[in-house]
Amino acid sequence: MVAVSRFAAARTLAQSHSHLTKALVAAMWTYGGRGIGLLWTLILIAKLGIGGYGQYAMAFALAAIAAAPVDNPFSVRAIRESESRFLSERSGRVLVGLTAMAAGVALIPVNYLAWFALLVGGGEIVFNAYKSRAFRDGDPHRVMRMDTIRQTTSIALGTGYLMLAPQPSLVGASLLYAAPYLVIACASIRMVWGVAPKAPGTPRIIAVLFTEHLANAVYIQGDILLLGFLTNSDVAGYYSVASTFAWAVAQVGQSFGVTYHEKLRAAGGHASAGPPKKHVLVVATGASLVLLTVGVVLLFTPVATQLAVSMIVMSAFVFLRVFNFVYTTLLYLQRRDAVRTISAGAVAPVKLGLVAVLAMAGLGAVSGAIASVVADALLLVVLSRASRSGPLELGDTPEMLESGDIPETPAPERGGRHRREELENERGVLWSG
Repeated sequence: MVAVSRFAAARTLAQSHSHLTKALVAAMWTYGGRGIGLLWTLILIAKLGIGGYGQYAMAFALAAIAAAPVDNPFSVRAIRESESRFLSERSGRVLVGLTAMAAGVALIPVNYLAWFALLVGGGEIVFNAYKSRAFRDGDPHRVMRMDTIRQTTSIALGTGYLMLAPQPSLVGASLLYAAPYLVIACASIRMVWGVAPKAPGTPRIIAVLFTEHLANAVYIQGDILLLGFLTNSDVAGYYSVASTFAWAVAQVGQSFGVTYHEKLRAAGGHASAGPPKKHVLVVATGASLVLLTVGVVLLFTPVATQLAVSMIVMSAFVFLRVFNFVYTTLLYLQRRDAVRTISAGAVAPVKLGLVAVLAMAGLGAVSGAIASVVADALLLVVLSRASRSGPLELGDTPEMLESGDIPETPAPERGGRHRREELENERGVLWSG
């Protein structure tokens, strides 16, 4: 018995290290991609001017606002539904993305903002469908690797054009930036060929998940817009830098939660199958210390004091956000969609109201940082309590029966050539490592 217990303990420790390693590798890929994105921003401004970059940024923001809520129902359900349902909804996801891409191509002669937003937004939906196997299997390092490879390829094409063309234009650079999505679209069509597409659940589920992402968008971006309106663009800029850095550092918490997708799905979302709290505490503390260190160092540099202080305050937000990312993952697998949506919708006004009060009190960028900490602390209380409840919401079971989302008994695994063919059809050929 002692030998078995020691073996089980050793296996558990090894699995924990594997989860942490995957999360850290995913974070490294993420930070590498953000660094390349910053370089792309500087090149665009240098070659096309701040006005050209402004148009590009507006189109990119429009792409995110338009596409992300549409994609969210597919994204959430990809990690928790049965295998057959996942494959059918993945086909539907590709179809939706391809439709948006086609609309974007048709609008190229008409309006830059419209065609770029539709082409890139649709391309991201198709790309997310392609990555969904790795996401479902709990491999965030593979997901982030694909993201960084796509981003690097797009930026390399766009940069080459801007550097070599005698008179580069925003349209030319944008077309080359979007070109990799066409390759991804071809690979995705091959991946889902022969699988009938399905919608991501009932209309109610789709509406709830769509609304959730809209509420999250207001929660994440609304404070920056409000600060700019109440103060000035400089204050909004300082807070935007601190906020962007904080969300990037906290991303490791989301990656850590993703590594438990398979175990949580098998356990019906039960919290005992998720990350141990002591491991989440280690990740949260480490991430928080990173931002705290950056903020303290900035205090002794010529940069604005409110930027340094904002980063120091936001280090507490990073600590809280890592836990919230993990609890959100649990709630995804527990099908508690309404809880997440109502929580985000309820906390967002509190955050914005606090930003307004503190900004009018003269705290500048620090007001956004304080509001973020308070709001995420409230969110942590709600999400942590909700994740301890039963795995399924009361309203989900009838909907599952109505839509055919009934957990299925796994079919016997096929071996040899047939199994290899199935894996190739499911995963496609690009970045399948």
